[in-house]
Amino acid sequence: MKSITQVSRLLAMPVKTIRYYDDIGLLGSVSRANNGYRQFNETNIAQLRLIQSARFAGFSIDESKELIALFNDNNRASKEVKALTSEKIRALKEKINELNNVVKNLESLHDACAGDEQSQCSILDGLSKKT
Repeated sequence: MKSITQVSRLLAMPVKTIRYYDDIGLLGSVSRANNGYRQFNETNIAQLRLIQSARFAGFSIDESKELIALFNDNNRASKEVKALTSEKIRALKEKINELNNVVKNLESLHDACAGDEQSQCSILDGLSKKT
């Protein structure tokens, strides 16, 4: 069993974040010592690693809850996990395309800017126009 401070150091995750995940029920049951402090077992730590990786990959808290539920379900079908992941991949690719378009647009505005001492700025003009 590890304390919240030990888990925080182990995972490089803020104590506040670990408390939050526990408070919203992402970790299932976290035992408590006689003094009321949380005590984390290896399953809790694996759940936190999963959440940490999922959040880094762009999964929302609700999506992370789904992943944790599947992680904890020994009767899960891998197709459920694959379906969640497929949807996240699709959404991330869509977001990448959107961001690439933003970069192209900013590059175009940047290239059109004289960058001199005059007050006229094609970047501000372009950003202020309705798209």
